[in-house]
Amino acid sequence: MSACQAPGEGEEDADSSITFAFHYPTEVLNPAVDANYTSVRMGIAETLAYTGEEGIEPWLAESWEDTGDNTWTFQIKENITFQDGTVLDAEAVQASLEETIEQSPAMQEALGISSMEAEGQELIITTEETNHFLPSELVHPNTAVFKEEEDLIGTGPFEVESFRANQDLELIRYDDYWNGAAQIAEATVLFNEDANSRMAALRSGDADIVYRPPVEETDAAAEEFQVDTVSSLRTHQLIYQMDNPALQDERVREALDILIDRKAVIEAMNGEAEEALGPFLEDFAFAANKEQNENSIEEASALLEEAGYTLEDGRAVKDGEALEFSLVTYSARPELPIAAQILQDRAEQAGITIDIQLNEQIDDYLLSNDSWDMTIYSYVTAPRGDAGYFLNTAYTPDGGLNFGGLNDPQLAEIIESFNMESDPEARDGYAVEATEMILDKHYHSFIVHPSNSVAMQENITGWETSPSEYYMLTNEVGVEE
Repeated sequence: MSACQAPGEGEEDADSSITFAFHYPTEVLNPAVDANYTSVRMGIAETLAYTGEEGIEPWLAESWEDTGDNTWTFQIKENITFQDGTVLDAEAVQASLEETIEQSPAMQEALGISSMEAEGQELIITTEETNHFLPSELVHPNTAVFKEEEDLIGTGPFEVESFRANQDLELIRYDDYWNGAAQIAEATVLFNEDANSRMAALRSGDADIVYRPPVEETDAAAEEFQVDTVSSLRTHQLIYQMDNPALQDERVREALDILIDRKAVIEAMNGEAEEALGPFLEDFAFAANKEQNENSIEEASALLEEAGYTLEDGRAVKDGEALEFSLVTYSARPELPIAAQILQDRAEQAGITIDIQLNEQIDDYLLSNDSWDMTIYSYVTAPRGDAGYFLNTAYTPDGGLNFGGLNDPQLAEIIESFNMESDPEARDGYAVEATEMILDKHYHSFIVHPSNSVAMQENITGWETSPSEYYMLTNEVGVEE
């Protein structure tokens, strides 16, 4: 699916099959707890709303209305069935959302639902506080409507045939899909974090579609295969653990920010990225950006000296303690370890030691312990076309992706004003104010906005790369005979 059309309006074609090599493995398919959004990305489950050309548009919902008093009324589309043949009604949506809220503290916090009432196709949702943008929260794949029995059951064009955690997923066409049966009868999803291995599978014919081929091979791949590249809504960034006393000093965080050689990272990515001056792409009305990124070992060293560090035998030392950090990242996006190494080399020249560790279950690792000091992490910052998701998940004390434990009451107050505001222009103003504070205090360091590429065999039809990265296998994807 692209951002400019609803996910699927296809017609059943021949009994063809495809193999899709995807870079993020997953332990589970349950959308409430799957940080990799597999059930929505692979066409198993769907959400009430989706990100379209006009912003937030209905998907399983027919319409919605803010009826005041913290209450929203959603009309659920008729004639939709789950893959077990049962009808989708408001009661089923309520049961799914209740299960999500029970299983996911992050979604419980983001949705802020106090009660729900279902009758027929009408679902009334009351929130704890005023939330003028609840439909945009319901775009998030973790809110997908599902039933979990022996296998996950959703409303999408594909149903689960088999699933082996972190290995593969077998899908078959759901013939009674409400928006038109899929063009392919079967799909195999191979979870493979090695970009070179994924590309080798495409060249050998063992894969038909490869998500994120090696960046250094994109140009060559375009001579052999179809390659679709879009500007993504993703930002690679350096996140700091705020429990670390050294990183509580803003000057140390600024020094690390200055040590990041963003141009070297882009070069390592074969030019498939642009320098990030802030968390959001510059085209957004709510974007606040630095005029430019500084890049100087000398300036970083001066900041460390100002923070009380002296250079002794090539190491930055304060009160007898050398400045050392552990940095954790992951290889599902192979440029992230490269970015970590570039930072490590430059930091060493300023007397800072950085120990790089790889952990492929990155979300669980970052949330379950605080033994790390920094992480280079990749985040889709504006999947719904506004700043709300990023600000609330990354910078509020209870945010589901506030990995570093940031707790700034002034920043939280601005974000709360943002959440309470209904006027879009004023809302963007609060987003700019919050982002300027994040940049000024160097709470995160934003590295690059990567492009997003997909390589596929010449006979693949109907694929469109989604900038939000939420929608991948749809009923439109087919094989030309």
